[in-house]
Amino acid sequence: MTTLTDAIRKHHQSLARTLKAHAQGANGDETQAERSALLSFLKGDLLPHARGEERHLYAWVDGVVREHGRPTATMMVDHEFINDYAARIEVAARRLETASGDERVRLMREMRELALRLDAIVELHLAKEERVYLPLIERHLDQEHQRQILAAIHESYEQEKKMPGDHALDVRNVVPRERHPLIFDTYASLQPGEAFVLINDHDPRPLFYQFQAEHSGQFSWDYLEQGPEVWRVRIGRPAA
Repeated sequence: MTTLTDAIRKHHQSLARTLKAHAQGANGDETQAERSALLSFLKGDLLPHARGEERHLYAWVDGVVREHGRPTATMMVDHEFINDYAARIEVAARRLETASGDERVRLMREMRELALRLDAIVELHLAKEERVYLPLIERHLDQEHQRQILAAIHESYEQEKKMPGDHALDVRNVVPRERHPLIFDTYASLQPGEAFVLINDHDPRPLFYQFQAEHSGQFSWDYLEQGPEVWRVRIGRPAA
């Protein structure tokens, strides 16, 4: 890290913590002072941060991305978060099928929070595609290439629909302490004969040993991709 990037990361963490605290407290019963504190944070911290980046950072980043980066990298990060929230929602939904009492109330609250977060990410993601990428396609890609891409997208979409049991659980953006609990929750939600594909940024071999210790003979483990940057493992629950 550098002086600049370190400062930006620390400010991002501070902004995220503060906004999350305000969001968690916004339940309709907050006081006028709490609402004023939220507005003060938005106007005095979050929005000035965004404007400062636009004025002084993004122009330089544009040139670096053109020379060294990948323009769609930020969109791929969106997809990772979308996959993660979808997997979390599925786990909570499956647990709700047998939950009762306080556990049911907690899971319903968790599902609502996850769905709201997913909704915000998808809304922003779609807006970026429609405001930035689609106009570029319309201006610079001929109709034949557009038809080819559309056909490829449709084919991929139909193939994905045929494999509903093998959903992806991408934990690369999940904080390390939450990865194993999320993975085991996903495994616990599987029905016999179902599986999911774990996507990780390192070889999850320690996880395999944990599965052996806790679920010996009750799981399958098949590597689909083994690095050097991405590991994909199909983890399943054998049919009864």
